[in-house]
Amino acid sequence: MTVLIFSVAIAMAVSAMCSLLEAVLLSLTPSQIADVGRTAPATAKVWQDHKTHIQRPIAVILIVNTLSHTVGATVAGAQFESLFGREWIVAFSLLFSFLILQFTEILPKTLGVRYNRDLAFYVGVPLLWAVRIMRPVVTLVHWLNKPFEGRAKASDPKGTLDELSALASMARVSNLIGAHEERIITRATAMSDTPVSEIMIPHDQITFVSTSQSLTEAILTAHFDPHTRFPICEGGDHNKVLGYINFKELIYRARTNPSDPSLRGIIRPVHFTSSETTAADLLRTFVEEHVHMAVVRGEENVCLGLVTMEDLVEELVGELEDEFDRLPRMCHALTGGTWMVGGGFPADRLSEQLGVELSDPKGSTSAWLIARMGGVPKANDVYREAGLEFLIRRTRRGKVFEVAVSAPRPVGEYAPIIRKDA
Repeated sequence: MTVLIFSVAIAMAVSAMCSLLEAVLLSLTPSQIADVGRTAPATAKVWQDHKTHIQRPIAVILIVNTLSHTVGATVAGAQFESLFGREWIVAFSLLFSFLILQFTEILPKTLGVRYNRDLAFYVGVPLLWAVRIMRPVVTLVHWLNKPFEGRAKASDPKGTLDELSALASMARVSNLIGAHEERIITRATAMSDTPVSEIMIPHDQITFVSTSQSLTEAILTAHFDPHTRFPICEGGDHNKVLGYINFKELIYRARTNPSDPSLRGIIRPVHFTSSETTAADLLRTFVEEHVHMAVVRGEENVCLGLVTMEDLVEELVGELEDEFDRLPRMCHALTGGTWMVGGGFPADRLSEQLGVELSDPKGSTSAWLIARMGGVPKANDVYREAGLEFLIRRTRRGKVFEVAVSAPRPVGEYAPIIRKDA
């Protein structure tokens, strides 16, 4: 009788432990392992190794579990038959199967999944020792299975990023975070795979200040493009960027030291980066080095574009608009037959307001001018059509912010398009 009770108890205890370990191993998530690492770094490292080489602990668990079922059932069945006879063996088998299913499979696995993080502190190291002790057996099993396994696939970083996005979606569905927070997490994961060349301001849309300009000329240049920081180049060569200047310092220098027209005294160093740098790496650099602007360079130090802190933040939270990003929708008549028109004013209404027929006036005035001029214009560029002169006064992030339209003049007096750089 002692052997019967002992064999049943050992079989159930070993099987229950195997089921518990299997449930914890398969249900423990990377975030839970990281949480364990805050208080027990060594234990977290053990679990990371288990998850990385999961075939090892799984093989150990299945081997021990199968042995406990087989040996336990064989020994217990033989002992029961010798004690109570063959006529009760079917009843014993049914009872033993129920005990195995309920108390060594269903209950332990349920508890293992529910309390996986708490149990991880206690069962990780014992599982590691079991793997080490049974390494020869695991190696033999792996050798036997190798012809059927094929080549192991390399880890896919993109798959991990997709898992993070899926976790964010699940958190939103569970009302743990909102839709906006989910978008931030999804965008943040995408930044590690996004080169700065995809988010930079193109070279032809950058407003440069030159060392050849006087203080007054630099202020006028900055006035036409409502930003705070402007890259400054050597003698008008955009590939020789010396740094950047702050508009506030331009004004301060004009007020406190108007006798010195040079800009070199207020040049600040600028960060340079390559077009292959990821948005995530550049954002990390901005935060660590307190940088707000980076010039993107290509081969032979050719200036390709510009990335600001605002561009990177917009990659996380979406478009940020200040009072200058929202294109004004005004259309005011000034003295001398001139109209001041905002880039957001509808082009068809502008045609009606001026009493002339413009070519294909669709969308905003900004979009219409960009389409007619074949690209994003610069401040002081001029477009002429139907006897009207459109003087670009300001641009902002690839859009026409403000344009001055002259009074109607005789048709044909000007060429269709004239552009002049500031």
